[in-house]
Amino acid sequence: MPSAALRVAVLADTIEGPGGMGRYARELVGALARRDDVELVVVAPPEGRERVAALPSERTVRFLPLPGRGQVADALWERLRLGSPLRAAGVEVVHGTKHLLPRTRLPCVLTVHDLTVLSRPAEAGRLRRLLLPSQYRSALDRAGALLAVSAATRDRLADFDAGWKAKAEVVPNGASSDLALLDPEPVAGLAGVPFALVVGDLSPRKNVDVLAAVWDDVHRETGAVLVLAGAGGEKGSDLTRRLDDLESRGRARRLGAVPGPELRWCYENCRVVLFPSIEEGFGFPVLEARTFGAPVVASTDRALVEAAAGTAVHVDAHDRQGWRDATVKVLADGRGHGSGNGPAGTAMPTWDEHAAGAVRLYRKVLGDGGRWARSSEDGSRR
Repeated sequence: MPSAALRVAVLADTIEGPGGMGRYARELVGALARRDDVELVVVAPPEGRERVAALPSERTVRFLPLPGRGQVADALWERLRLGSPLRAAGVEVVHGTKHLLPRTRLPCVLTVHDLTVLSRPAEAGRLRRLLLPSQYRSALDRAGALLAVSAATRDRLADFDAGWKAKAEVVPNGASSDLALLDPEPVAGLAGVPFALVVGDLSPRKNVDVLAAVWDDVHRETGAVLVLAGAGGEKGSDLTRRLDDLESRGRARRLGAVPGPELRWCYENCRVVLFPSIEEGFGFPVLEARTFGAPVVASTDRALVEAAAGTAVHVDAHDRQGWRDATVKVLADGRGHGSGNGPAGTAMPTWDEHAAGAVRLYRKVLGDGGRWARSSEDGSRR
């Protein structure tokens, strides 16, 4: 008799990492572990062992460590050597959460966060720029189903290959649970200071340049400091000089990578969250701002409009005057005390719902409807 649960390998390379992909891996693995129709095999770096061991699962959870030899070496091992360990572990379906899938005959699902590896390759480092686009295309081709985290991402797939869009299903990311469970901790030097918050790296597509260019005007009108939470991606010398100048005059502050408790405090205490990005696949900071009741001014990028669900002010990414005016207005209006959920009917998606959507795709690529006829609709433990 077949097992009542499906054994799924989740490729969670980023489970201990910062940013949206790290949060995605943690939340997906945690939500799958709460189900009674899934047995997990988590493929992750050695430092993820304790997190996996602590998962709240009554089902089998195996930890399959990556070699831990560095990002490129681990990616090559995962791509070329992982297939045999997965078969030995009795895996039935593989879920890739980043850009790669292993060379295997097992059915595969791939999460598509965004298409910036293909649409904006020049923003990656030299090695990633040379190797990753072709590997990502191969994974998108070989996956039996694609899990698109937003309708915008699903639609962008067609810009590259209509077949990719045809096998994609939209399963929105959930609102962050890891931040909501943390106790906030104040950031030194920011208590009592009016500030606007930007969460993310400083890569060109994040478009922080538009804020740096107008911040002297914004500060003169409001006294607000521009606070940047996130590390990496800074490539433009003009942006670096502008931020250095703003910081030297007390009008901006770069925090770098921010621990979860401090990030929650920033969301709860900022006057506004600013997200001027040119291209996104989803936009975690928008959902996080909604979770903690922060007003949002975001670009008109399709994914950000979708994530905001009518709760944000939207400005064209390249409209400097528009960003200046919208930011000043929101700062002047002050922050309300709502839940951040927005108008009625815009309840935010949950990670349990995301996991249910992933399981639907696992069943789809297996083509095993008879086996699953006996299982519950969503498989969640109550």
